[in-house]
Amino acid sequence: MKGAKAVFLDLNGTLVMPISAQSLEDLVELRGVRDAVGRLTEAGFVCPVITVQSRIAKGNYSQAQFGEWFETFRSSWLSDGIPLLGPYVCPHRFHSGCRCAKPQPELYLRACHELRLDPSRCFVIGDSATDVFAARNIGARGCLVLTGNGLKDREACQQDAFVVGRDLADVVARLLERADAMQ
Repeated sequence: MKGAKAVFLDLNGTLVMPISAQSLEDLVELRGVRDAVGRLTEAGFVCPVITVQSRIAKGNYSQAQFGEWFETFRSSWLSDGIPLLGPYVCPHRFHSGCRCAKPQPELYLRACHELRLDPSRCFVIGDSATDVFAARNIGARGCLVLTGNGLKDREACQQDAFVVGRDLADVVARLLERADAMQ
């Protein structure tokens, strides 16, 4: 039997802004993301969050503080009937050579194992080329939102992206159209 299907979601630049928050209090949910993720869950996708939080390594906040913030964030979504899974977090500095930073597959494969996901039935949505390339590295399909770093990275991953859209709602609408056509 095939594993479940999922849409891995990036956090900064995809679900919240700013990209490089100096503190967790700075993070603000982007307009329309909750409804968009709700559409994914209604379509039968589970939605784990995969995020690089280099501010942990820089000392802006601890991994425990981030975990508490995310639990509050997730609880707010759950009260609207939208379950977010994870988070799967890389707490290291960019370019540190760690195995968990995007586009490395470690966090995605851990989530696939723990959640019994079939990578070939999964998508990754994020605002950077590393999100799209991570999808390719696990055998999933990558989608790019043009929020966050998306405009800057559009050209770099245009050829590899399954869907490119102006924001999460746009990407989810296109992804669901194309995913339905593929079945």
